[in-house]
Amino acid sequence: MLLSHPEKPLFNHLQNVYLIGDCILKQKKTRFKNFSEDAVRQLNMLNLLTHDLGKATSYFQEYIRDVDISPLKNDEKKRHGLLSGVLTFKIVRKVMEDECLAFLSYMVVSKHHGELDDFKNFISVLSGDEKNINLLMKQFESIDKDKLNEVIKGLGIDFDISNYTANEFKEDINYLISRKVKKKVKKLLGFETFLLVDYLFSLLIFSDKLEAIYSSENMSIEGFIEKTIKRPKLSSDCVEKYKESLEIKNIQMANWRERAYKDVLRSVENLSLEEKILSINLPTGSGKTLTALKSALRLKERLIEEKGYNPRIIYVLPFTSIIEQNFDVFQKVLGTTESNVLLKHHYLSERVYKWEREGEKEIYSDAVSEHLVESWDSEIVVSTFVQLLHSIFTNRNRKLKKFHNIVNSIIILDEVQSIPHRYWNLVRETFIAMAKYLNCYFIFMTATMPLIFSEENKEIYELARDKRKYFAEFDRITIDAGRVSEKMTMDQYKEMLLEDIYRYEKNDFLIVMNTIRTSIEIYSFMKDEFEDEAEIYYLSTNIIPKERLRRIKNIKKSKNRKIIISTQMIEAGVDIDIDRVYRDFGPMDSINQTAGRCNREWGGKKGVVTLVNLVNEDHYDRPFAGYIYDNVLMEETKNALSGLERIEEKEIFSLAEKYYKGLKDHGSDESQKLLDCIKELGYREAFEYKKEDKNSQVFELIRQEFKTVDVFVEIDDDAAKVWQEYQKIKKMKDRFERKRKLNQHKKDLYMYVLSLPEFAVKKQVDIDEKDITFINSEMVFNTYDKDTGFMRDTEKDYFF
Repeated sequence: MLLSHPEKPLFNHLQNVYLIGDCILKQKKTRFKNFSEDAVRQLNMLNLLTHDLGKATSYFQEYIRDVDISPLKNDEKKRHGLLSGVLTFKIVRKVMEDECLAFLSYMVVSKHHGELDDFKNFISVLSGDEKNINLLMKQFESIDKDKLNEVIKGLGIDFDISNYTANEFKEDINYLISRKVKKKVKKLLGFETFLLVDYLFSLLIFSDKLEAIYSSENMSIEGFIEKTIKRPKLSSDCVEKYKESLEIKNIQMANWRERAYKDVLRSVENLSLEEKILSINLPTGSGKTLTALKSALRLKERLIEEKGYNPRIIYVLPFTSIIEQNFDVFQKVLGTTESNVLLKHHYLSERVYKWEREGEKEIYSDAVSEHLVESWDSEIVVSTFVQLLHSIFTNRNRKLKKFHNIVNSIIILDEVQSIPHRYWNLVRETFIAMAKYLNCYFIFMTATMPLIFSEENKEIYELARDKRKYFAEFDRITIDAGRVSEKMTMDQYKEMLLEDIYRYEKNDFLIVMNTIRTSIEIYSFMKDEFEDEAEIYYLSTNIIPKERLRRIKNIKKSKNRKIIISTQMIEAGVDIDIDRVYRDFGPMDSINQTAGRCNREWGGKKGVVTLVNLVNEDHYDRPFAGYIYDNVLMEETKNALSGLERIEEKEIFSLAEKYYKGLKDHGSDESQKLLDCIKELGYREAFEYKKEDKNSQVFELIRQEFKTVDVFVEIDDDAAKVWQEYQKIKKMKDRFERKRKLNQHKKDLYMYVLSLPEFAVKKQVDIDEKDITFINSEMVFNTYDKDTGFMRDTEKDYFF
């Protein structure tokens, strides 16, 4: 009997993987132009049933029967991916009579234990290296064909391997890499094929891993299939019930939010389901989160009723810092903590999967939980832009295992203006293709809508039909832009702040700076001047997360006068309401986000946002904004604000439009390069991470021109306990258990971790190149200030 895993028959494994993957696919509806639904299903079936045929070699069978002491443990002859891929090519070509589909299966199967490679490399691996051909021939000749034939026939595949000779096998390899096949496949390349390969690859690797994990835990595959078929039903009425329980703080704002809410819902009810790129463009503080959740739930109900498929909902935000508050709201709205209903996933989230079955709550094991959480196996997933985009723009096995759950989903992108301009065209073309071929719906949500899609050209459908009216009605703030055209030194700025804080003695102040150095300088000045007259708070990423969260909590509950000094981190959904805001100059979207912290609840008086243009006297009067922001963004902001001194809130909408129209004219070579690679299936070329920097990303929301390091600060006794536990986990011998424990511990650990520029850390402590750099309690005094955080060399502080 052939085995796939220790004491596990190959036949059973392949059959179970097929049952899982086919069950998932049957829940989906795709609309590929070049591939019929029947063809996709048959192709998926053959991939699932044949992906491990290469394990039939004598080398693998000898290894799997005694994994721990087998002399073949590190021998390449026991590898099975490439051999399985070539055998799959043969079988798909015979069964489906299509070389192109067979080649796509070869790609998917041969890399199911690795990362997807460039299309050209799938040919060169068999044409440019005789060593690989010789290895394949040895492996093929070692197969017990009678035993493998039993497996193949038992799986219902129409292929007799018992009479398949080595010469025929070699001919099929040559045909696979022939110019004829290459030419045919090249004609098929493009976005549609890219998405199909990702979809099939995701179905295979998810099903393969799940089957292996479930078998090792003695769990029922039928149980997972039942869970997949009998998904929980969600009613959109839960949002109204939750809203009724909320306390009304401001009747004017409550009435306004209700109008906008009903306006959006009318649009959802009347929406043509062929409109798949949608937006909710409403002012800050307008209750967009609940409006979007209700819209997505109602759209989900309509798709079940009218189209016959049940979409998942994926809600993504730009930063992990704002996921928790939204997730907590969703839990209250839905009234459940079950993971198959609502799931949170980001790099710090705990990998725990809870499921209620027949009235009994069950918490899955670490291995099962990790797999299901990282695969987004839930009705509603709350995650980050990076998690979503790195699951689309990637060649990585671990990232792609959730892709099948993105297919047929409703994706809400909150604060969508956070997507950098250089990626607009990439996102635009990709989302259009996903809407067209994968039946994905996208809801872009923001107060300042970027021109990724043009409403004017009917590329995006606005759900808030009266949005211009809503923006025109808002009169909460005035932006004072009269000083933007003048350079201002730090000393002049301090004088201005001093005068205004004394003049408006009953107002709270928020002062947002562009650099760490200037933020610390202003904080020190404010503390010296006003410590006895107001609560002074400092916020930046220079402070450990635990302390940042504590300070934000104190700011929100304090009734005393407050002066808050912050960097741009305050823009990332920090829900505070301040009377007067001062901001060093930045891009239009950042200005608008900062303005959203001012008079948020529309009090009796009007809030004021003051813009200044601070310059560094010690660096040829260079604007501090120039250390942080792209010149294109700054120029277009200046163009939008040109000639304006005082801007009322109702004018912000048109200014944002002007700003984004200006940006639209600036193309992006980076987007085009990635798009060209995608259309050629250049996975490695497009998405390979930089080998020299383990923290590098293909898709970066904030681009850093320097290498960063993680630093743990042992600031108190709790931190010491967390670090000790981390050291204990690292010493665990079982790598799987170690990994699971690290995932559980990560959230606690990173409450004390700062991500800092390498050059800043080097001057203070010795960097640990292989692990988190540790600042122990004795070193804290010289490296970490309790008020302003990590002590920096102020010459290079443009990291934030």
